[in-house]
Amino acid sequence: MNKVTFLLLFIMNIGFAQVGVGTLNPQAELDINGSLLVQQEFVTGSLPTVKITDENFKLLTRLTNSSPVGEIRVLNVDSLTVAPINVVNYRFDNIYLDNLTDVDLQYDANKYIVGVANFRYVGDAIKKIATGGTNSIGAFVVRTFIQNGTWHLEIRNRFLDITDGTEGIQYYVTFIIYDKSYFKNLPAITTNLNGSQIGVASSVPNL
Repeated sequence: MNKVTFLLLFIMNIGFAQVGVGTLNPQAELDINGSLLVQQEFVTGSLPTVKITDENFKLLTRLTNSSPVGEIRVLNVDSLTVAPINVVNYRFDNIYLDNLTDVDLQYDANKYIVGVANFRYVGDAIKKIATGGTNSIGAFVVRTFIQNGTWHLEIRNRFLDITDGTEGIQYYVTFIIYDKSYFKNLPAITTNLNGSQIGVASSVPNL
Protein backbone atom coordinates (compact mmCIF):
# COMPACT_ATOMS: atom_id res chain seq x y z
CA MET A 1 0.00 0.00 0.00
CA ASN A 2 2.83 2.41 0.79
CA LYS A 3 4.42 1.72 -2.59
CA VAL A 4 1.12 2.46 -4.38
CA THR A 5 0.67 5.73 -2.49
CA PHE A 6 4.23 6.80 -3.28
CA LEU A 7 3.71 5.99 -6.98
CA LEU A 8 0.51 8.06 -7.12
CA LEU A 9 2.19 11.03 -5.46
CA PHE A 10 5.10 10.78 -7.91
CA ILE A 11 2.74 10.78 -10.92
CA MET A 12 0.79 13.77 -9.55
CA ASN A 13 4.06 15.65 -9.01
CA ILE A 14 5.03 15.11 -12.64
CA GLY A 15 1.58 16.22 -13.83
CA PHE A 16 1.89 19.60 -12.13
CA ALA A 17 5.61 20.19 -12.72
CA GLN A 18 6.84 23.20 -14.70
CA VAL A 19 8.58 22.34 -17.95
CA GLY A 20 11.43 24.47 -19.31
CA VAL A 21 12.81 24.45 -22.86
CA GLY A 22 16.16 26.19 -23.07
CA THR A 23 16.00 27.11 -19.39
CA LEU A 24 16.73 25.25 -16.15
CA ASN A 25 14.47 27.55 -14.14
CA PRO A 26 11.00 27.56 -15.75
CA GLN A 27 8.67 30.31 -14.53
CA ALA A 28 5.45 28.84 -15.95
CA GLU A 29 3.92 25.45 -16.77
CA LEU A 30 5.71 25.73 -20.13
CA ASP A 31 8.64 28.16 -20.28
CA ILE A 32 10.42 28.42 -23.67
CA ASN A 33 13.64 30.39 -23.85
CA GLY A 34 14.05 30.59 -27.62
CA SER A 35 11.94 30.45 -30.76
CA LEU A 36 8.62 28.59 -31.04
CA LEU A 37 7.42 26.90 -34.24
CA VAL A 38 3.74 26.02 -34.76
CA GLN A 39 3.35 24.42 -38.19
CA GLN A 40 -0.35 23.69 -37.95
CA GLU A 41 -3.07 25.37 -35.87
CA PHE A 42 -2.17 27.50 -32.89
CA VAL A 43 -4.86 26.50 -30.37
CA THR A 44 -5.27 28.26 -27.03
CA GLY A 45 -7.69 27.79 -24.18
CA SER A 46 -9.28 30.46 -22.03
CA LEU A 47 -6.79 33.29 -21.63
CA PRO A 48 -7.12 36.61 -19.77
CA THR A 49 -8.15 39.46 -22.06
CA VAL A 50 -6.33 42.77 -22.42
CA LYS A 51 -8.30 45.61 -20.88
CA ILE A 52 -8.29 49.20 -22.10
CA THR A 53 -6.43 50.20 -18.93
CA ASP A 54 -3.71 47.54 -19.34
CA GLU A 55 -0.22 48.64 -20.28
CA ASN A 56 3.13 47.05 -21.14
CA PHE A 57 1.66 44.01 -22.88
CA LYS A 58 3.01 42.21 -25.96
CA LEU A 59 1.25 40.53 -28.88
CA LEU A 60 2.08 37.06 -30.17
CA THR A 61 2.16 36.64 -33.95
CA ARG A 62 2.61 33.61 -36.20
CA LEU A 63 4.79 34.16 -39.27
CA THR A 64 3.52 32.76 -42.57
CA ASN A 65 6.75 33.57 -44.43
CA SER A 66 9.21 31.86 -42.06
CA SER A 67 11.09 28.75 -43.14
CA PRO A 68 9.48 26.48 -42.16
CA VAL A 69 6.17 28.30 -41.80
CA GLY A 70 4.83 28.86 -38.30
CA GLU A 71 7.48 30.68 -36.28
CA ILE A 72 5.98 32.51 -33.30
CA ARG A 73 7.30 36.00 -32.56
CA VAL A 74 6.39 38.87 -30.30
CA LEU A 75 5.00 42.06 -31.84
CA ASN A 76 6.42 44.80 -29.64
CA VAL A 77 3.77 47.50 -29.59
CA ASP A 78 6.17 49.80 -27.74
CA SER A 79 8.27 50.13 -30.89
CA LEU A 80 5.33 51.18 -33.10
CA THR A 81 5.19 54.87 -33.96
CA VAL A 82 1.55 54.71 -35.08
CA ALA A 83 -1.56 52.74 -34.20
CA PRO A 84 -2.71 49.81 -36.40
CA ILE A 85 -5.17 52.12 -38.20
CA ASN A 86 -4.68 55.89 -38.34
CA VAL A 87 -6.93 58.63 -39.73
CA VAL A 88 -5.41 61.91 -40.93
CA ASN A 89 -7.30 64.83 -42.52
CA TYR A 90 -5.67 67.04 -45.17
CA ARG A 91 -6.75 70.25 -46.88
CA PHE A 92 -5.22 71.65 -50.08
CA ASP A 93 -5.84 75.13 -51.49
CA ASN A 94 -4.12 77.76 -53.64
CA ILE A 95 -3.38 75.11 -56.28
CA TYR A 96 -2.20 76.06 -59.76
CA LEU A 97 -5.02 75.23 -62.22
CA ASP A 98 -6.42 73.09 -59.38
CA ASN A 99 -4.34 70.04 -60.27
CA LEU A 100 -2.36 67.98 -57.77
CA THR A 101 -0.31 65.80 -60.07
CA ASP A 102 2.15 64.43 -57.50
CA VAL A 103 2.26 65.19 -53.77
CA ASP A 104 4.76 63.18 -51.73
CA LEU A 105 2.94 62.25 -48.51
CA GLN A 106 6.22 60.92 -47.04
CA TYR A 107 4.71 57.71 -45.64
CA ASP A 108 7.18 54.84 -45.99
CA ALA A 109 5.66 52.29 -48.40
CA ASN A 110 7.56 49.48 -46.68
CA LYS A 111 5.78 50.23 -43.39
CA TYR A 112 2.36 51.59 -44.31
CA ILE A 113 -0.61 51.27 -46.67
CA VAL A 114 -2.34 54.58 -47.44
CA GLY A 115 -5.93 54.72 -48.68
CA VAL A 116 -8.19 57.68 -49.54
CA ALA A 117 -11.61 58.35 -48.02
CA ASN A 118 -14.08 61.24 -47.57
CA PHE A 119 -12.85 63.30 -50.52
CA ARG A 120 -14.55 66.70 -50.86
CA TYR A 121 -14.28 69.21 -53.67
CA VAL A 122 -15.28 72.73 -52.53
CA GLY A 123 -15.56 75.63 -54.95
CA ASP A 124 -16.53 76.30 -58.55
CA ALA A 125 -18.11 73.52 -60.54
CA ILE A 126 -16.20 71.78 -63.30
CA LYS A 127 -17.06 73.49 -66.58
CA LYS A 128 -18.22 71.09 -69.25
CA ILE A 129 -16.82 71.35 -72.76
CA ALA A 130 -18.14 70.01 -76.02
CA THR A 131 -16.13 67.10 -77.41
CA GLY A 132 -17.35 64.90 -80.26
CA GLY A 133 -20.90 66.20 -80.09
CA THR A 134 -21.25 65.58 -76.32
CA ASN A 135 -20.46 67.55 -73.19
CA SER A 136 -17.56 66.27 -71.09
CA ILE A 137 -16.11 67.02 -67.67
CA GLY A 138 -12.93 65.11 -68.48
CA ALA A 139 -11.62 62.42 -66.12
CA PHE A 140 -11.34 63.38 -62.46
CA VAL A 141 -8.89 61.22 -60.50
CA VAL A 142 -8.32 60.83 -56.75
CA ARG A 143 -5.72 58.19 -55.89
CA THR A 144 -2.66 57.29 -53.85
CA PHE A 145 0.30 55.54 -55.42
CA ILE A 146 3.82 54.42 -54.53
CA GLN A 147 6.85 56.15 -56.00
CA ASN A 148 10.48 56.07 -54.84
CA GLY A 149 9.55 54.17 -51.69
CA THR A 150 6.88 56.55 -50.36
CA TRP A 151 3.16 57.09 -50.86
CA HIS A 152 2.10 59.91 -53.20
CA LEU A 153 -1.21 61.63 -53.97
CA GLU A 154 -2.87 62.62 -57.24
CA ILE A 155 -6.04 64.76 -57.37
CA ARG A 156 -6.79 66.31 -60.72
CA ASN A 157 -8.78 66.37 -63.90
CA ARG A 158 -6.47 64.65 -66.36
CA PHE A 159 -8.03 66.18 -69.46
CA LEU A 160 -9.47 69.52 -68.35
CA ASP A 161 -8.17 72.42 -66.27
CA ILE A 162 -10.91 73.14 -63.76
CA THR A 163 -10.22 76.87 -63.41
CA ASP A 164 -8.05 79.46 -65.10
CA GLY A 165 -6.15 80.23 -61.90
CA THR A 166 -8.32 83.21 -60.89
CA GLU A 167 -11.02 81.17 -59.17
CA GLY A 168 -10.04 78.97 -56.26
CA ILE A 169 -11.22 75.62 -55.00
CA GLN A 170 -10.19 73.46 -52.06
CA TYR A 171 -9.65 69.74 -51.74
CA TYR A 172 -10.43 67.99 -48.48
CA VAL A 173 -9.34 64.38 -48.15
CA THR A 174 -8.98 61.83 -45.37
CA PHE A 175 -6.15 59.30 -45.44
CA ILE A 176 -6.59 55.90 -43.81
CA ILE A 177 -3.09 54.71 -42.89
CA TYR A 178 -2.61 51.02 -42.10
CA ASP A 179 0.47 49.68 -40.34
CA LYS A 180 1.86 46.70 -42.28
CA SER A 181 2.62 44.96 -38.99
CA TYR A 182 -1.12 44.18 -38.99
CA PHE A 183 -2.21 44.53 -42.63
CA LYS A 184 -0.83 43.79 -46.08
CA ASN A 185 -1.36 45.40 -49.46
CA LEU A 186 -2.83 42.84 -51.88
CA PRO A 187 -1.51 42.80 -55.45
CA ALA A 188 -3.59 44.25 -58.27
CA ILE A 189 -5.74 41.86 -60.32
CA THR A 190 -6.26 42.87 -63.97
CA THR A 191 -9.20 41.44 -65.95
CA ASN A 192 -9.90 42.14 -69.62
CA LEU A 193 -13.68 42.33 -70.18
CA ASN A 194 -13.25 42.61 -73.97
CA GLY A 195 -15.77 45.44 -74.23
CA SER A 196 -18.44 43.69 -72.12
CA GLN A 197 -20.20 45.10 -69.07
CA ILE A 198 -20.19 41.78 -67.21
CA GLY A 199 -17.53 39.16 -66.56
CA VAL A 200 -15.56 37.15 -64.02
CA ALA A 201 -12.34 38.25 -62.31
CA SER A 202 -9.29 36.59 -63.80
CA SER A 203 -7.98 35.29 -60.47
CA VAL A 204 -8.75 35.00 -56.76
CA PRO A 205 -6.79 37.18 -54.29
CA ASN A 206 -4.16 35.23 -52.41
CA LEU A 207 -5.09 36.01 -48.81
